[in-house]
Amino acid sequence: MKAPPPSPQLRPVAAGAYAWLGDDGDSNAGAVDAGDSLLVVDTQQNEQLARTFRTALADQLGKPIRAVVNTHYHLDHVAGNAVFAGGVPIIAHERTAEAFSSLLGANGGRGWTVTDLPTKSALCYGESFAELVADDAPASREAERRLAEPGYERITIVPPTHTFSDRFAFHLPNEVVRLCYFGPAHCDGDVVVHLERARTVFMGDLFFQDRFPWLGDCDLDGWIRVLDCVLSFDIETVVPGHGPPATLHEVAKFRDLLIALRDAVAATIRAGASEETAAREVRLPRYETTPRYAEFIGADVRSAYRYLRGKRYG
Repeated sequence: MKAPPPSPQLRPVAAGAYAWLGDDGDSNAGAVDAGDSLLVVDTQQNEQLARTFRTALADQLGKPIRAVVNTHYHLDHVAGNAVFAGGVPIIAHERTAEAFSSLLGANGGRGWTVTDLPTKSALCYGESFAELVADDAPASREAERRLAEPGYERITIVPPTHTFSDRFAFHLPNEVVRLCYFGPAHCDGDVVVHLERARTVFMGDLFFQDRFPWLGDCDLDGWIRVLDCVLSFDIETVVPGHGPPATLHEVAKFRDLLIALRDAVAATIRAGASEETAAREVRLPRYETTPRYAEFIGADVRSAYRYLRGKRYG
């Protein structure tokens, strides 16, 4: 009998840095020891999981929350904001706040309650989701399965209370934590959380480890450039948005995956192939055993095709 996947767990990954690792490749979160308090990085994909995460922080670290950082706007990383909100600032790039307003409308900072599948899908996978999976049954089934799980029936999205446009830093007693924005990439608003002394970064969905990525509304060349920027950092530990902690070696391998996908799709465009032909024929045999490859390859090829042909979202 196959063993069940491990439950989410809080794991120390460097001095003063902790990763909260999601089940079976689900979204990660994290925490940074700020001396007398904690910085939280992302808040999980629903309120039930967020409460489990917050309880683990209280039980294992026993310090109050100083602030929450959202690495980007996707639902599976921010749907737990409501569990941490109320007297605790939620910090994100200004493009993250703009994405919420664009998808959900103005609300005066109070938050939104989402129950319909199309909106939840757009929040989790990007506004192009419906177009990318319209003729792609594997990706559509995977999204519907995920968003039908317990805890997703009614999602409350609490927006950031504070935003920044370029850089933001926490100067802590024993650490400097820098929030770095390098431009549109996996989505627009991705933040790299860099712990200088611990030589650690939290990358959100800029980096998927042991899992094939979802491209969605990405700026593919921008994403590759951001990974090149991170590869220039002096760091030892990388916490991905999905999957176990890794090193820069794995970040380089992930960058190479994105390059391979981009180049394969570009070759079909140069050969005059239609989007339908590309989605049907472009495959990456080197990566076909990677989890979620079968579900996402067709939609990812469509996303790359549209990007390379000049279509942009947002």
